[in-house]
Amino acid sequence: MDDLLADFVAETREMLEASSGEIVAWEANPGDRARLDTIFRFVHTVKGNCGFFDFPRLAKLSHAAEDALSDCRAGRRQPDSQLVTAVLAVIDRIAIMVDAIEAGEEFPEEHDDALIAALEVEELEEAGSFAETANDRALVQELEESLKTDLSSASEETSPNTKKPENAAVQRSIRLPVDLLDRVMSGVSDMVLARNDLAHRLRQAGTQPMIDGPFERLTTILSDVRDAITRMRMQRIETLFSAFPRLVRDLSNDLGKQVMIDIEGGDVELDREMIETIRDPLTHIIRNSIDHGIEKPSERIALGKREIGFLTITARQAGNMILIVVSDDGSGLCEANIARKAIETGVISEAERAEMDRDAIMQLVFQPGFSTAETVSNISGRGVGLDVVRQNLERVGGAISVKSTEGVGTQFTLQIPLTLSIIAGLTVEISGQRFAIPQSYIEEIIHSSSKAVDFTRVGETALVTFRGKRVPCLLPSQTLGLPESKLAETELTMVMLRLANGDLFALAVDAIHSHGDIVVKPLAPAIMRAGIYAGSTLLDDGQPVLLLDVTSIASGQKIASDLRSRVLQSEKSAEQTEASDVSRAMLFRDFDGRRCAVRLELVQRIETIAMSAVDRSGAQNRAVVDGEILPLVGLPEEPIELEKLRLLRLNDGAMHLLHAVREVEEAVELKSELKQVSDEPLIEAVTLVGDKTVSLIDGHALFGSFGEAPQGTEKPKCRIPEGEWAQVILAPLISSAGYEVISDPDAQEDVAIWFEDQYEAAIALEKPFSAPVVRLRDVQEAVGNSDTIYRYDREGLVEALRQVRCAGGAEQ
Repeated sequence: MDDLLADFVAETREMLEASSGEIVAWEANPGDRARLDTIFRFVHTVKGNCGFFDFPRLAKLSHAAEDALSDCRAGRRQPDSQLVTAVLAVIDRIAIMVDAIEAGEEFPEEHDDALIAALEVEELEEAGSFAETANDRALVQELEESLKTDLSSASEETSPNTKKPENAAVQRSIRLPVDLLDRVMSGVSDMVLARNDLAHRLRQAGTQPMIDGPFERLTTILSDVRDAITRMRMQRIETLFSAFPRLVRDLSNDLGKQVMIDIEGGDVELDREMIETIRDPLTHIIRNSIDHGIEKPSERIALGKREIGFLTITARQAGNMILIVVSDDGSGLCEANIARKAIETGVISEAERAEMDRDAIMQLVFQPGFSTAETVSNISGRGVGLDVVRQNLERVGGAISVKSTEGVGTQFTLQIPLTLSIIAGLTVEISGQRFAIPQSYIEEIIHSSSKAVDFTRVGETALVTFRGKRVPCLLPSQTLGLPESKLAETELTMVMLRLANGDLFALAVDAIHSHGDIVVKPLAPAIMRAGIYAGSTLLDDGQPVLLLDVTSIASGQKIASDLRSRVLQSEKSAEQTEASDVSRAMLFRDFDGRRCAVRLELVQRIETIAMSAVDRSGAQNRAVVDGEILPLVGLPEEPIELEKLRLLRLNDGAMHLLHAVREVEEAVELKSELKQVSDEPLIEAVTLVGDKTVSLIDGHALFGSFGEAPQGTEKPKCRIPEGEWAQVILAPLISSAGYEVISDPDAQEDVAIWFEDQYEAAIALEKPFSAPVVRLRDVQEAVGNSDTIYRYDREGLVEALRQVRCAGGAEQ
């Protein structure tokens, strides 16, 4: 049953239940016009809904009841017990039919006409008053008695007390006001805080076996209840997406453009408050895409594109974040225009421009007041742009990034947390007071005495040199207006905080107390306007603390606004990130319920296959994936009743392997110490992830015991030109054509793709070619009898690769 039909069932049942009591009360006081109007509106709404969903029998019954009630409202008929009984019988019959709709069963076929006729008995009585003979009156009386008998029979069949078949049990729903949900959520949050307080006291009291067991059960139950309440606050993101087709249509018509919108992932659920928070940022990005990105039809045709532009919005969940991607196939962001505008407005200098790569220049679009629009219109050019979008997202712990290829299109990616109510936090002490910091911002915690940290002061400015990089350090007196710490500078603890846009800075604190889930509650608006606090919470011991608003604090201290330094350091930061030695792993649960992880470098992709593709007849389980037979591990010995099976496809570079899992959780960083184990041959070590133990799979032992080369045809290798266009546009096309894209200069390719000018230069230098070559040209029309292929001619390029693959043929 789809969502609209489910809403119809719930709403109809709700109105029918309410109308039954109203009708009985109206019978006792027929002069109550307000109650009669309420009953009429109920029945009228049910009739309209039935007509919308094409339920003619339901519509006929409700229409008859509506007509009878309309006569009462107009004074043409007086309500009596007979009319009330007839209307109630109709309502009972509609309720039975609604239950049948919900259960997917056929409607009962009998007594509809009797119920409708019972509503019209009043008309028969009026006819009887005009009968001139005794025989006429007798006939009318006989008809009345017959209708009463039929009505009695119908009422008994449709009575609410009639036992329903057992197979009619279906999921029921009720409607609740949002305020009530908020109160329930607040109560559960208080229970979490009380649980934390009790846990704190139990830790102080030491081990108590009589209490520890029930407390663990209480913790598990409370966690389940909290998850259920959190889901109650969730809404499908399609409630937000549903307004975008109309927005795209109106904007494209106003601008003389043709734009088609494609929306995916509307079933993703997000906290209702978060949906309202991202509504304006998404609307702004869509307006930008249509106004700045997608060209007019005549321009697109001249560029060899389709006349209609394409705008795609997709949403998916990744761990505890929601990713929303907005992409278009327009003109893309022009690097030269952005750089020119940035120089004109003084954001960067000519010398700085020379040192910046394309990605760094793209980030300039998030500069406050930045716009490349030449004219001011109702849609753009007013200097209120993507900086507001970024600020709104960062305020709720989100982030935004942009990728663009000139002439091809632009893609914005938004990262949004699922909920703001319960987050992971760190409790710190500053000048004798405790504060909470959202854990999502914390990069690292270092003591000032560490040799890796160099703390210095330049006037009133404090700086910290960390891992060879100098970053600002915020002190309590600057940040919160608190007195200077009594600790020496070498005794302070530095909490390294990284904003969503990549800025890194340090916050000096006196001590670190604890970390864990904290329940965020709103503060008074006057306090929130200070731009320092994001809410309040209670600690395990019941002490209230304030949650620091990291983004607002950074902006207030002029840290997040220095875009120039950020874009100039982006390349160095990326290199440092790549050089990081923190291992990453894919976290999952096996069929024994144990949390396990396998190093992310071994995970090729996540597969879902039918159980019919699994062969358990031999000593080694195997499965067929993409036409290849691969060894399968991780299944329990006993049979499992599943239609679909989730797999991790593992690859060590030479051999492949499938690992069955019950549930894939997320990719995590292995920051804690790895403790080696020797009692399980396939387990390398155990470690902590999120305060819970995780068994790390030994990839060496796993592939040594079960790994095999895939039984299938090896993909031919294709070498493509260097450059961003080849990697972003060309590489996916080559892969989809059945080739493996290579970049290793020592690897031997089966075919190579060259740009025409590069190929001619190689010919002039008499450079030998070790494989067939497919040549690409930049212009759509070929010059003379050139056998080159236009770089955006997808069909031509795929056909050329097919011919090379089949015949190893000559150069194209």
